[in-house]
Amino acid sequence: MAIIHPGPIGPFNGKLGDIVGYSWRNIHCVRAYRQRINYPNTELQQKQRNWFVSMVRFASQATDALKLGFHQASLNAKMTEGNYFVLHNKQYFHLENDTITIDYEHLRIASGPAADVYFKDPCFEQDETVTVEFEKNSMSLRASGEDKVYVYIYTPALGVGILSAPVSRKAKRLQMRLPESWAGLEVHLYGFVVDKEGRPSDSTYIGPGKVNHYEDRGRYIPLDNKWQEFVSLAQGTTASPTPSVGKPIEKGVEIAQNGAEPPGIP
Repeated sequence: MAIIHPGPIGPFNGKLGDIVGYSWRNIHCVRAYRQRINYPNTELQQKQRNWFVSMVRFASQATDALKLGFHQASLNAKMTEGNYFVLHNKQYFHLENDTITIDYEHLRIASGPAADVYFKDPCFEQDETVTVEFEKNSMSLRASGEDKVYVYIYTPALGVGILSAPVSRKAKRLQMRLPESWAGLEVHLYGFVVDKEGRPSDSTYIGPGKVNHYEDRGRYIPLDNKWQEFVSLAQGTTASPTPSVGKPIEKGVEIAQNGAEPPGIP
């Protein structure tokens, strides 16, 4: 890739002979036009493509995080945030015996001069909720209570990642609700800070974990008039003529007195 500096004819876009002119981040560039080359689709080539695709897929899922964590670094390197991620993390994607493994602990999704925080072990609670506590890192003179702290969570089983909403450094706690489809899945967490000037810190691998799920949550059954009457009598009130639909099973069991079994429930 060559960079065009404004001259008598100025920059151009499109194909001109064997060269192509284009703009990238307001920089005028040219590159050679390469004809499509026929090559044998060997097994080794397929493995190398799969290895490269695995890195690109991870980067594409972490786009929101990489735009914060690698924006300035990628600008300085004159490449996109995704390409910067691949360049600096390719040694952590391993191809062994036709299987691609990832060294999640050493992946980096942010790099910069901002002061980081001390992340504690993640706490996975019911209803697919994860809580991460952190210390302010008051030893650094660059630390400000108004700096923003982010957590990025990735699940290998689905190949999907989510960036949290930011919290201030002084909050010392970040809580995030994950999709129900993540219940029971392994996840990997990364944290980083963006200061008031928009500069990121180096990312921290917070650790792995498994998303919890309350097994009985969401179990509802339609209730007929007889069951509604039973609930009303247990409460000592008058039965409602309108059947109640969608009450949790466990609610009726708690209301029933003397351990009576609700009728019609297997």
